[in-house]
Amino acid sequence: AVVSTQSIMVNYTITSDYKNPKGFRMYFKESREAAKSQSLSGSTEVPLDKQEICTGTFKAYFNADIYDYRHVYFKLEADVEESETFSKRVTLNKKMIDAAEDRVVMKSGCDNKSGICQADLVLAPVEYTISPKGYNDIAIGRTEYILFQINVTNKGEDIAFLSELSFELPRNIIFNRRQPIGDQTEDDVSHIKCITKEGADLINKVICCLSSKLNVSNSEIFGISVITTNIEDLSQKKLDFNFKTYVQEPSEELSTLMGDNERTVSIKVGYPAGIDLNGRPLRERQPYSNDVPVVAARNTKDIGPDVRHELEVQVSDSALEDRFDEVKLLVRWPLMLNEDDTLLYLTQIAIEDPIPGNSRCFGGEYVNYKGLKNEVRERRSAEYQDLPPVNCGDEDNTECAQFRCEIDTLERGTIIKFKFMARLWESSLYNKGNVNVTSYVEVESVKQQDMVFGPEGKSAMKSQFYPSSATRRNYLWIIIGSIIAGIFLLILLIIILWKCGFFKRKAPPPVMAEKVEEEG
Repeated sequence: AVVSTQSIMVNYTITSDYKNPKGFRMYFKESREAAKSQSLSGSTEVPLDKQEICTGTFKAYFNADIYDYRHVYFKLEADVEESETFSKRVTLNKKMIDAAEDRVVMKSGCDNKSGICQADLVLAPVEYTISPKGYNDIAIGRTEYILFQINVTNKGEDIAFLSELSFELPRNIIFNRRQPIGDQTEDDVSHIKCITKEGADLINKVICCLSSKLNVSNSEIFGISVITTNIEDLSQKKLDFNFKTYVQEPSEELSTLMGDNERTVSIKVGYPAGIDLNGRPLRERQPYSNDVPVVAARNTKDIGPDVRHELEVQVSDSALEDRFDEVKLLVRWPLMLNEDDTLLYLTQIAIEDPIPGNSRCFGGEYVNYKGLKNEVRERRSAEYQDLPPVNCGDEDNTECAQFRCEIDTLERGTIIKFKFMARLWESSLYNKGNVNVTSYVEVESVKQQDMVFGPEGKSAMKSQFYPSSATRRNYLWIIIGSIIAGIFLLILLIIILWKCGFFKRKAPPPVMAEKVEEEG
């Protein structure tokens, strides 16, 4: 062909969806009767006297056999007269532009001159919860689904284009859905689309397409739930979920920055153990005196009121085993109110077990320990403020003493009782208000293998303490006021009666002397 000096001839080939291993999602057809083609080739004359050198419109069709159309990749191969062929990227980098002598440039969503945006995706450690509540592991026949909490942040220099998150589904695990978490609503995560794809190795993979453009310092936060009810045996004693996040063109991420793109979550699989822990406080509500600023404790009775939390351990009726050996219980006791003030001073741990020596607790360093402090505190205002709850069910509570109890043998039909006896350290609550205190016990392990522990293997014992000193002072003033008012009313009644002559007595009538003599 004859080409004018004011134009050049560009030969091109466009290939659709060249990255999709399952086939192309878009195709070209030159006519209705023509066969489908993944590539389209041609030539075009490009004028050199215009700012926009090369434009073109090509009609493509969706492949109905593949339903994911969120983004489709196209590859362009072109040559300009005698220049070197450039390809592989929808966006040309500087070297390729130089090779074309600046005559052919394709527009990119990335503002960098190179056409490539350097992103750095960071996948935060993946946390999860298991339903129903109370399970930390998968219990065959009990647990229903796992909810993973995903947090992907772009900490790079540029926008992250077409970022994705993927993970492989272990056998017998079914992808459920993408869902909001925390305070999110469905609208907050509606732009995130997740699908399941089967790989060449017949392993199902979940791919979640995130924001088409994830700006610097922005995060994608959402939940992914998977169903566990299809697990029927222990062919897999542990499930590994390998999460990975990555970007697509025109973004890229250097290999040196990809160390925090992957996270692995391992979850144990087992049968539900069926050990019941039933705990309760001896008294749920107890008064205490909050006007005792001085404690000179010679014995435990000087500390404050008696507090008891009782725990019963037994094998549940639904347990698969009739007997468990080497049962270990983890106890978290609300020993301290803060770093300096004692809260529930543990005085004794009593155990009721039909088998002598079968059960024991290793809390000697906390039971009736020495070194009690005598403190004198100045009198403060009687405006009492409630204290935040002391909950030893919270693993992050550093004020709780932690120790273990053991049961050598626990048989069906046997109840073993642990009585944790303590005293409320009243001086720690000087001029304080209400406070809720919770101790916590859970089954930690048994000798039998492949057992997991659910909510029945956990027990929280809650006591509420409220000040009685303010009520006592109010009653005292009421009594004193009543006495004074009674005395005043009695004096007033006496005065009224005196004024009315109630206290004046009549003298007997006089007897004449003569009359007396005559009678004599």
